[in-house]
Amino acid sequence: MAVLTQQQAEHYFGLRSMDPMKDLRGVADLIEEAFAYDLDRSGQNALQELRWLSRLKPLLWWMIYTNPEHTDFLSGFVWEEDRKIVGNITVNRTRVSSRKWLISNLAVGKNYRGRGIARSLMDAGLELVREYNGSSVALQVRADNEPAKQLYQSLHFKEISGTTYLWAERVPLVEIAPIPRNLILRARNASMYDTREAYTLASAATPPLAQKEWPLRQSQFKLTGSESINEFFRSFLGLGSPVHWVVEDGQRFVAMINVRPGNWRSMHQIELIVHPDWRGYLEKPLISRALVYLRTWRNRSISIKHPANHTQAIEAYKTFGLLERQTLIWMKVDL
Repeated sequence: MAVLTQQQAEHYFGLRSMDPMKDLRGVADLIEEAFAYDLDRSGQNALQELRWLSRLKPLLWWMIYTNPEHTDFLSGFVWEEDRKIVGNITVNRTRVSSRKWLISNLAVGKNYRGRGIARSLMDAGLELVREYNGSSVALQVRADNEPAKQLYQSLHFKEISGTTYLWAERVPLVEIAPIPRNLILRARNASMYDTREAYTLASAATPPLAQKEWPLRQSQFKLTGSESINEFFRSFLGLGSPVHWVVEDGQRFVAMINVRPGNWRSMHQIELIVHPDWRGYLEKPLISRALVYLRTWRNRSISIKHPANHTQAIEAYKTFGLLERQTLIWMKVDL
């Protein structure tokens, strides 16, 4: 792929490689315009970091030329018109020396959309990955961004998984819904049996494509002694202890829910997994119990991150007053 010299770039209007030493401020402005309503706290922090780096040229120069691996997030392409950056794409490896790549921050200014700029940026990004012998490229897109999804599908990206983000300013007041008969609700413990059952349940509830991309490990579901110590201190400080409940049908786990109360700096979190055979029956009983447990700290906000394919849980959260902020879809293409 041809790369423009610095002298050519100064007089060029269109696609070119990103130059961190001069483009960061323009890229930050573009990202803020394109994703003004989508940036969460981490996204806003990353945007501030870009602006901070754009002002500290000596430090940025030192980062680039002494340890390029730390500036992978600055690699990519821009589209420039009228001496203004109106398009950007970031292309980097998922980790050092990996053949798996990630595309992020594909953005085009509002007044320049519909002219093929996004496709040109994507073509350049994919060509770069091929030049480095990359094996795959992944990206995230909002579920309601149909033009972007159609662009990625035309480039042979396939949907891997989706995540829905929900939120409530404070804990809603709800009544506990009953658990279906013949099922047992109990606290999950640190035994090997419970660890294995939790892993088996999660494996049954996670789509095969997602498991292939992010393999589950039994160790992920083990409750450790350090959690008990943490629960003691949280309880002592009045912050609320995490709880872990499971539902059994007499032979296996059919659902489990983890509730982690927030503190003065973090939001309440709820993690729910329901076996596909029991979806539509256990979401409201378990979510309602979680909300009643959190009622002691009802003035804190709740943040939920849940698999988009589990629509019954998302509807249950909404029924209890939580709002859907966005749904992000992971897409991938093998090269």
